[in-house]
Amino acid sequence: MSKWLPFVLVVLVLVGLMWVTARNRRRQMESEIERAEAIAVGTDVMTTSGLYGTVVARNDDDTVLLSIAPGIEVRWAAAALRDIAELPDRYRPGQDKPGGVETDAGP
Repeated sequence: MSKWLPFVLVVLVLVGLMWVTARNRRRQMESEIERAEAIAVGTDVMTTSGLYGTVVARNDDDTVLLSIAPGIEVRWAAAALRDIAELPDRYRPGQDKPGGVETDAGP
């Protein structure tokens, strides 16, 4: 029995690591689903690639229509969107950029 003990311990450790990894992945997926479901019509969002827009419609296939300019609407996967209110200040429109460069060219 003593010669099998190290093998059993290694197997138990590997099974434990796999269980913890699966649990963390499941929690992350659940939080992503909740985040995507919280985005409703009228929400200002930023896509994962940095495009800003406002949600104008939600579709049954987990996509949304974003208004990115007057009269221009594009379809995006809801999973690729982040609510602007949840983002750090540096990613919110109208915030000063590093180095004092303003985003709006005003008078």
